[in-house]
Amino acid sequence: MTIQGQRWVSPSLLARKMLCAAYIPSPIAEQERFRLRALHVMTLVIVIKRYLKSGFRLLALERAGQGWRIDLLFEAAVSARKRLVEVKSGKRMREVHRIQAALYAHKISADEIAVSNRYEDEVLSSEFIKKIQQRAELTRQLITNDPMRSATLYTPHPDVCYTCANSCCPFLEASRNSETRA
Repeated sequence: MTIQGQRWVSPSLLARKMLCAAYIPSPIAEQERFRLRALHVMTLVIVIKRYLKSGFRLLALERAGQGWRIDLLFEAAVSARKRLVEVKSGKRMREVHRIQAALYAHKISADEIAVSNRYEDEVLSSEFIKKIQQRAELTRQLITNDPMRSATLYTPHPDVCYTCANSCCPFLEASRNSETRA
């Protein structure tokens, strides 16, 4: 996947490319996409319910832009601070989820950014968000200015290998084998 001459990359893809520049997303069958979407919607409902019970007001649901979609935007009733929430349907939060959420910092004005699943909410620190924004810019520069080099920068990472379709990656088979043994 080359992104020559283009500086725009969706936050979900950029988060993965920040972990492994050579990452190529695997295609998803329509039935699997529907199943994942249904799980996501069920998790959205659980997260909304939890936030409403803890004193937040829902301001926006799935606000979209070009190539991105922010899941939820809340406002704390007492302090009026806004919290952008990236919802994940998995049982545990992955590093790639935190990175993706941090990449939304410039999409909508919010005082806080959190990653939530059906069990917990994790508010990202401003230091983490700033660090991710800096790494994102370096990654964008790499994949746009030197796509040939970035396509061969293989960095095995458990958050990306299981959905990668880069058949040239020397680590991919080993990563998948170790994941099935775990």
